[in-house]
Amino acid sequence: MRKMVKYSILVIGTFILFTMPLTVPYFKSSSQYSMFNPDWDGISKFAALIYKEKKEPIPLLGPIDSYELSGGTLMIVGPDVDYTPEEIEAIKEFVEEGNTLFIADDFGTANEVLRGFNIPMGLSKYPLRDFFYEVDDRFLITAKITDPVLGRGVDKVITNDPSAIIVTRKGEVYTSGTAMINFHRRTYPILAMTRYGKGRIIVLADPDILSNNLFEENYPFLRNLINYIPGPVYIDESHHSDFNLYTQGTITIRRVLPKESAQKLLLLLGFLIIAYEFGALGYLGRPLRMVIEKIIGRRGSIEEVALELAEERGWDKKEVLEMLNSLGD
Repeated sequence: MRKMVKYSILVIGTFILFTMPLTVPYFKSSSQYSMFNPDWDGISKFAALIYKEKKEPIPLLGPIDSYELSGGTLMIVGPDVDYTPEEIEAIKEFVEEGNTLFIADDFGTANEVLRGFNIPMGLSKYPLRDFFYEVDDRFLITAKITDPVLGRGVDKVITNDPSAIIVTRKGEVYTSGTAMINFHRRTYPILAMTRYGKGRIIVLADPDILSNNLFEENYPFLRNLINYIPGPVYIDESHHSDFNLYTQGTITIRRVLPKESAQKLLLLLGFLIIAYEFGALGYLGRPLRMVIEKIIGRRGSIEEVALELAEERGWDKKEVLEMLNSLGD
């Protein structure tokens, strides 16, 4: 009867462990292009997709040169605060070591960073217009995606008052041939990539493509984009002039154990209980004893240590010895 009570407590405790609520922190910001901004002009949905795709979004809240970034992607989205020479040097070293710099900007300060790399790539300071758009001529539709990873399952990419990459002729995502910047009409790249050192630099000429406002329309492209870059993804928050965390707190997530998972858990527990009752766990006795002796520094026999521990915790010494004996020598 006593064993039945023990096993019942074990099963109940296991289910409580797998279903107990989780408390997690949350933050909110009203800053444009912030991963903490859940409104239309934030990128919180894109950050959540990064997490869902197991790339781990990590916010950078201070100067970039104050962090030791190790591997992955540095993401700069719509900055409007100047970068210091020290920050640009830190970014260059990050890319040279074999990592990825991803810039999504139109009329912000990201060109400072690109000039620091001294590469043939830059963002136009004039808006891009085209005959192919949705709603009005600010929401342009890209015409061609040449990269097979970015283009997989993507019919179109919707922009919002974009710029264009004007220095390089090579790109991965393009406008139509009727696009125009400052009365110059031709095909312009919206996204382009170049190698630098052991790493690469990816430039997207419209941060709004990542925004919550266009998330649903651009979801297939954004999913491909996340697969296109390595994780973790460091997201620069410190170069938004209006960045603020106006809400901080915690939320409780209630977990429900799916029926199939509960059945598998019960089956595993049942197997372990049967194995214990028939002494099959005895094969684990010697390795377990060796691990315990290593941890405790071989001070006395395992039985002596177990009895000392039972006395400290108020356990039944007889039951502790029975359990040790069932494990075998």
